[in-house]
Amino acid sequence: MTRRPPSPLRVAFDDPEAKQAWVNWLFSRVAPRYDLGNDLMSAGWHSRWKHRLVADCGVRPADRVLDLAAGTGDVTWLLGARAWRGEVVGLDINADMLAIAEEKRTPGLDHVRFVTGDAGAIAFDDGHFDLVTCVYAGRGFPSWPAVIDEVWRVLRPGGTFANLDFARPPNRLMDRAYRGYMTASGALLGVALHGDPRTYTYIPKSMRQYPGQRWLAALLEARGFDVRMQETTAGLMAFHYARKP
Repeated sequence: MTRRPPSPLRVAFDDPEAKQAWVNWLFSRVAPRYDLGNDLMSAGWHSRWKHRLVADCGVRPADRVLDLAAGTGDVTWLLGARAWRGEVVGLDINADMLAIAEEKRTPGLDHVRFVTGDAGAIAFDDGHFDLVTCVYAGRGFPSWPAVIDEVWRVLRPGGTFANLDFARPPNRLMDRAYRGYMTASGALLGVALHGDPRTYTYIPKSMRQYPGQRWLAALLEARGFDVRMQETTAGLMAFHYARKP
């Protein structure tokens, strides 16, 4: 894995192909210490928010579930424990992240598998899944509308798409202060964990580019989903639960 990103980050945000290449470089670079970085940056809160999302989805034992941009598998394994008679797939475009996810496998979860693939071109049949999840990943997608179209296609009627991501707080001062904290702490962690401050500065930069949780809710509604949105932690995080009629 090269130490140099494929392009400057400011260029990557202006071009979908460059953005995908940058994200691929980033997550291959951070994969070995990705979980530790999340724990330190969020003081462990990311795990609580992930548990909350999975609990709110009402996963049933025989459900077929797809976890998009599964990363190191935290959410995929939580889903696997609940859909223990079903099918659980963790999909991610980065094989290095999925290798870390596979290392977490424990007995009794043979129905969980990881697949390398693109969230914008999901290799499953129409209506295959009861639930699709996505956690802290949407800001890295080259095209959210393309992903939403694919989610709609692979969900059965009555199925749910559940998304958790950073939000844009309504208070501009809080928004700037939070991104400032993420920039400073991310640079320090990038140096400490990976020897490169650029590895975690992607997060606040992607937050700045992200139009926000209401924009995403509007996209989902325009596609035909019935959407319920919840904000938490002073508007810093947002949950979307979108049901396909």
